Amino acid sequence: MASEKSVQQGVRGWIQSVRPVPMWLMILAVVLYLAMSWFANQVSTPSSWFPGLPTASGHVITPTFLNYVPMFIIMGLLLVLVGRLRCNDLGLIRQRFLSGLAWVICTWVVVQLFVVLFQQGAVSIDPSWDDLVVKKISLLVTGQLLANALYEELFWRAFLISQLVLLMTRVMKLRMGTALAWAIIISSVLFALSHIPNDLLYGRAIPQGQFDRLLAGIIFGSLFLLSNNIFLVIGLHGLVNKPLFLFQDSGGEKDLIFFVPLVVLAILAIRRRLAAR
Repeated sequence: MASEKSVQQGVRGWIQSVRPVPMWLMILAVVLYLAMSWFANQVSTPSSWFPGLPTASGHVITPTFLNYVPMFIIMGLLLVLVGRLRCNDLGLIRQRFLSGLAWVICTWVVVQLFVVLFQQGAVSIDPSWDDLVVKKISLLVTGQLLANALYEELFWRAFLISQLVLLMTRVMKLRMGTALAWAIIISSVLFALSHIPNDLLYGRAIPQGQFDRLLAGIIFGSLFLLSNNIFLVIGLHGLVNKPLFLFQDSGGEKDLIFFVPLVVLAILAIRRRLAAR
């Protein structure tokens, strides 16, 4: 019943239907998230516990998926058993799934068409598709849509943004619009900081990396609030991380995928503006 009301009322109606958690639990969840990220990147990578499993599964199971299994279990126990959150409280509204899937598929198709139309020189299929089909698809599906992108979007966008808005509107008495803006900023800053252990592990430039992820967090947060569809955001997040290009990389395709969420964001904003008239 709550999910049906959420679908009808939009993101504000959904947030008002979310079950609030105590502030101490929200802080504990963030600290636990950061601690697990540090452990997985600096102490012991969960995928190293079962090194032969990806190959034994025919690469259907990816190392990234294995890395996130313990995180899902631990965070799930905290939020579901202690916080008593339901699927609806995490944005998992089944009525939104098909529309989110359609958006993601159409976005992927449009990106491939753009590559064909604007790539200089001959267009050729990426040769890795000849013998790595399952592995390439699994990097997106099990590695991102069922692991990295799913975990990050459910936590930083669906969970944290909604809980911050509830806290700021009910306790701090802020207006909904102001609370939404602050929630996006705070969650995006924490989202960026959570990647520092991974950047340290791979020797990436930390300041630039955090700025890029701060921007990504703001874009994904805005996409979530405009669409009220966590499945759409999970899909676009997964495509940004693993674009799954059909065609051989000539240098420009990877840049193109980063503009996709911005285009979708603009479309959603225009559609909302027209609907408000």
